[in-house]
Amino acid sequence: MKWFLLAFVGTLLNGAGLAFLGDSIVHRTLEAGAFNAWFWDGAVALILINAGICLIVEAAKWRGRE
Repeated sequence: MKWFLLAFVGTLLNGAGLAFLGDSIVHRTLEAGAFNAWFWDGAVALILINAGICLIVEAAKWRGRE
């Protein structure tokens, strides 16, 4: 059951990261002088996507043990 929880949270983190990435792209293309807005959104997106991938890989490890 632990693998399911890890996979679920990992999927949610990936989705949130992609949403932040989209927001970062919008800020970058539409607002020329808003460096802080798109930079920090992109940084948060990178962190969330990587954390989600790590949790999904960890879930696959736990799934193989059961």
